[in-house]
Amino acid sequence: MTVSFIIPFHNEEKNCLPSILRIIKFARKNRLKFEIIPVDDRSTDKTTLILKEISVKYHNVKPVFRRDDGKEKGNTMGKALIEGTRQAKGDFIIWTMGDLADSLVSYKDIIEKLSEGFDLVFGSRYMPGGSSGNLDPLKARLYSSGTLLAKMLFGIPIHDITNAFRGFKKSIFNRIKLEESGFSISPELAIKAYLKGFKLGEVPTTYTNRVEGISNFKLYHMTKSYLFLYIKLFIKSLANRF
Repeated sequence: MTVSFIIPFHNEEKNCLPSILRIIKFARKNRLKFEIIPVDDRSTDKTTLILKEISVKYHNVKPVFRRDDGKEKGNTMGKALIEGTRQAKGDFIIWTMGDLADSLVSYKDIIEKLSEGFDLVFGSRYMPGGSSGNLDPLKARLYSSGTLLAKMLFGIPIHDITNAFRGFKKSIFNRIKLEESGFSISPELAIKAYLKGFKLGEVPTTYTNRVEGISNFKLYHMTKSYLFLYIKLFIKSLANRF
């Protein structure tokens, strides 16, 4: 069993090296067969150079470079995650952010759940034992509200689907068409997997807000993208088009 860690980076020159090194340390400590696929998502700082240097030193770090074609606007984290996952060779995929927000303890819990037979396992900040940590209260309310709305519309039995931090079997990725380009890819994968009947699980996790760099989070755009996604998927679910 091989685990592929997918990490999107957009102008994360201060975080990309420590993000990758801590995953390498975790994977070696737990004797995992693994690869790390950092996706340089149109960075204009030193992220590209740093990733190239890391990949020379560590053979299982396999960066993907997405360049700006002048047509893409706004946050494209979703496209970065899709591209990295396509190129992954692992049986299990873990999406984890490049701002050091995700808990190393949760990596192990997610992998264990996947090994038990779950298809998709979420790192949940809002289940018993989880915490949104030092996340801005307004952002935390938006994230939890996004999950609550999904429960109302689709019946999805998960406490936190807006957190991109999760693990899943590569096999389910090949059976779900993901279309969202930005942050809303997180609920998109969750809802589509649930409607297709995949086995969902979750583990508690604690969020840590970034220390270095600038967040790409925009409250208005996030809210708008979630609402449009939910309306679109709800209409499709009524027509039984999944």
